Amino acid sequence: MQTKILPSYLYSQYTGHDSTQYLQAFFDAYNTTAQQYLDQINNLNLPIYTNSNISGVLLDWVALGIYGLKRPVIPQGYYKNKGEYNTTHLNEGNYNALKKLSPTAFYNVTDDIFKRCITWNFYKGDGYQFNIRWLKNRIARFLGGVNGTDPKIDNTYQISVTFAATDVVNINIKKGILTSKGGALLDTFELDQVPMNNPTFFKAYIPTDLFPILQAAINAGVLQLPFQYTYNLTLT
Repeated sequence: MQTKILPSYLYSQYTGHDSTQYLQAFFDAYNTTAQQYLDQINNLNLPIYTNSNISGVLLDWVALGIYGLKRPVIPQGYYKNKGEYNTTHLNEGNYNALKKLSPTAFYNVTDDIFKRCITWNFYKGDGYQFNIRWLKNRIARFLGGVNGTDPKIDNTYQISVTFAATDVVNINIKKGILTSKGGALLDTFELDQVPMNNPTFFKAYIPTDLFPILQAAINAGVLQLPFQYTYNLTLT
């Protein structure tokens, strides 16, 4: 990548002219400004959307221009069908007509959330074959990867994936592990490590604060997954 500009210079015939010093100052200022513009563009490194410099409308432009993604709309809730039996009262709609009602509330898709969505859809390190490991890695990366970065999580034990039927995927995410020690029991811990009468310990793993957004994004189809399956997410 070009790191230095081709500087402009003053033609030799202007040497010795009364205004030479002013003309030279103009060219010096021009070259300095041009170099600053080049440095700024190089430092942006547009394809690396996880960079803190890529934000706001610039992030929208990069995501659409390079990755073909628009900032998503993530609804709070589900689309509902109105018109089927037991979904509406009599005389409230046309007979044999179906109306789809969309959610009325939506999550605020910040730059952080948007970048996590881009990483989910374009991360190539897990390969191209859908399997349980592929799915668990993406869930862990979405929950723990700030601004779409890869948190390098060494295990995904807190995420459980099971298949209830041929087309249903149940995903259970634990907030952490609760361990019973017994703070008042002898020989169960080292001295000064456990308060007396404190029988349990909670060890948190991947943060789960974004679980509602993860669930809504999967249900809305924002996060790319094989469409043949239905995904049920629970947090325990």
